[in-house]
Order: sequence, then structure tokens, then C-alpha cells
Amino acid sequence: MRLSILAFVAAASAGLALVAGGRPALAQQPSGGEDLLGELVIEAGQKTRPLPKIGIMPSLSSNIEDVTLRSVMRRDLELCGEFDVLPESAAPEGLYLSDTPVDVAAWASKGAEAVVKVSGRRISRAEIELVASVYLKNGKAGAPPAFERKLKVPDAVVREGSHRAADLVIGALTGTNGGFASRMTFVLGKGTSRRVFTIDADGHDATAVSPAGITALSPVFGPGGELFYAAGTRGEPYGVYSVKRGRIPLSGRGAVYGLAFAPDGSKVALSVGAGANVQVLAGPDFDHLSPAASIPMALHPEFSPRGDLVFAGEGRYGQRIYLNGRPISPEGVFASSPVMCDHPTGVKALFSIVSGPSTHIVATGERGGPFARLTSGPGTNSDPACSPDGRLVAFFSTRTTGEGPGLYVMRLTGGRPKRISPLVGDSLRWGPLSRMTGLAQIGER
Repeated sequence: MRLSILAFVAAASAGLALVAGGRPALAQQPSGGEDLLGELVIEAGQKTRPLPKIGIMPSLSSNIEDVTLRSVMRRDLELCGEFDVLPESAAPEGLYLSDTPVDVAAWASKGAEAVVKVSGRRISRAEIELVASVYLKNGKAGAPPAFERKLKVPDAVVREGSHRAADLVIGALTGTNGGFASRMTFVLGKGTSRRVFTIDADGHDATAVSPAGITALSPVFGPGGELFYAAGTRGEPYGVYSVKRGRIPLSGRGAVYGLAFAPDGSKVALSVGAGANVQVLAGPDFDHLSPAASIPMALHPEFSPRGDLVFAGEGRYGQRIYLNGRPISPEGVFASSPVMCDHPTGVKALFSIVSGPSTHIVATGERGGPFARLTSGPGTNSDPACSPDGRLVAFFSTRTTGEGPGLYVMRLTGGRPKRISPLVGDSLRWGPLSRMTGLAQIGER
């Protein structure tokens, strides 16, 4: 029966259901075969309001810290989807040295509403100073920047410090800091060859973090940013592992197929095998868990920002999304991989749904209701994950058009998805980095 449950876990992640004998098939549809997706989903607009144009001041500096800060800043401002970042070729003519003043009027003539100036320099053997400034087009010539931050960071983590500087610039321009000082985790591989990976929020540095000899499922960031995942080998049932501590002892529990932590770390949930079923357990820690819902085949647990338990479970037709045991996705639409996004306009529930031969990401309210489709076109779009600031969603896509298959990010309110990596995995999660050791803000405006 362990193999049958594993088959169900894999099938559910792929947007499939199980028929007799463990053979995957498309989820059943209600009698009549009506297209519920067409009736229930509103297409999220791919054409959004015009974005404010911003410029990033070029530099002739070849210092690696300066080059890194500038490239990370540009990439993050482009990926956040809040701005139309002017290409470097659009910069006004001039000699761009470290002390060159910002010609706001010249940039405004190019359509820029604001100009971002950054610089990085070594201030000691082990420390780097990163400076980010924002100038607005209505500022007076020679006036100080409307916003400025100076960060002192260890030289080994200049990229992380650059992401933090970009988050502050996004906050200065939008009112809410960005979420790029973060990382994603996912599983890559098939069958028994499945490993946990981490990757930066901009697609940099994909790294395997679980051993090659175990089969991994469902990675998740826990308290303090510690990375946990479910995994097993041929000789032992699936259990909980920590990248730092190895296998976590769980007395008297069945095989574990999924886990989640509340945002404040006060709760943990596990999807645990119970005979032919999978039940969801929850509690304050691994040693104090109790059944949290009676829904059969409860997979992919997740917590909302308020601490409510969300999971995918069995419905009359296929699979539905449940919040505290109450369905928030409609009957007859096969749904999987729920995640709750703490968007500035309110909490949104995102999940994957099967639509004919394709799978799409949809968004609805925290308690359900009408939902909007975020992705379009043929292919599988699955495993949504939300940025720490709640404004972006990342997902895997098998699309063959545009930039092709890979890991994408897009605004939760719609817009063009942007590929950050060609890798296609599953069980995607996105979490903030813990506070960086040695980080200091040494100036602000």
C-alpha cells in the first residue's frame, strides 16, 4: 500500500487522480461533462496598466562589487513587475564615473519617472559598502536624492546584500519593500531519483542540498529559515529530514508525504500515511500532533498568514482545496498545490487546476469565491509559490512557446511571466532569508 500512496502523491502533484489499481487518469468530471473551468474562471488580464519608467544609471567601474550590485539591482527591478526599466542603451550620453551627478532632466526626457544610482566599493579587507539612491524626475538639479541607503556587508555575501538593497529601492518607489532577499526550494528529478534544490529568487545558484541516496518530497522552510523535507529510502519509511540535522525522530507516526510550518513557526502540519489513506496532522511541534481534518487523501499542507490550515484533499469528483476542513475550490475542478499569498490588497489563495490537456495557476480569495486564471496557453503550469512580499508568484511551466519550459515569476495581479531558470521541478516553496550576519545600515535619507 505504501507504493500506492506514493503513486497518489505523485499523481496529485501532476494534476491527476487515481483509478482502481493505482493507475493514474484524468480526474473525473461531473455527469454531463460541462466545462466548469470556463464557467467559473475569469481570465487575469495580461495587459495591465502602463508601468512607470525608471532608469538605472550606468557605470564604467569594473569593481566586482559594483558590477554585482548593478546587475542584481537591474534584474530585481525588472522581475518585480512594478516598473518599466529602461535599457542601458537609453541612458543619456555622458561619462558615468562614480562621482558623476544624476542629470534628472536628461533622464526625464527619456521618459524616466525616477533614476536609481548604485555603487559598491571595498571599505576594508572583509567589508563592502553598497549604496543605493533614488532621484525623482521632479527633483531640483543638484538636490540630494529622495531616498538613499548605505549597507555595509561582508565581502562573501555581496549578492545577498545587493538583493536587500534592491528590496529597499522597491519599497521607496512603491511603499512596500521587495521580496528578493529570499530563496526558493523545490524537488528535481523523477522516480526514486529526487533531490531537494535551493535557488536564489532571481534564478541564480541552483544547488542540490539533499543526499543523492534518498527520495525527497515536499521541501519547506521552517523556523529560522531551516530547510525541512520529507524523504525515504528503500530500507525505511518516508520521514522528516532537516538539511542541517538529518532525519528527525518521529515516534509512532506513519510515512510522511508532506509538511508545512505556520509563518510564525507556532504550528507544524504533516501529511501522514494511515493504511490506505493519508491524513493531515497538526500541532505546536513534531512531538504533539493530532488529526486536523477528516478529509481523505489530505496532501500538500500549507498555512495561511493567519495560521489557518490549507491542504488538497479528496472530493466527490477528483481533488479539492480545503481551508480548516472547508472546501474553497469548486467541486468538479481538479485542484492541487495550494499556497496562501499575503498580498498588500489581502490574502489570496493560489492553486493549480486541470483544464483539459493543460494545467493552470488560479487565484481566489482567502475563503474561496470567484477565481482568476493567472496563466494561459498549452502546457502544465504548476506548483505556485508566493514571494515574501506577497506580490509575486513563482511556478513551473512546461510551455513550449515564448521562453520555453522552466521556472517563472509573475505579478499576482497579472502580466507577462518571466523565466528565471530553465529547470522544471515540483513542490516549489519561496521563503525569506534570515537576517544577514554582519549587515549594517550606515546611512539613510
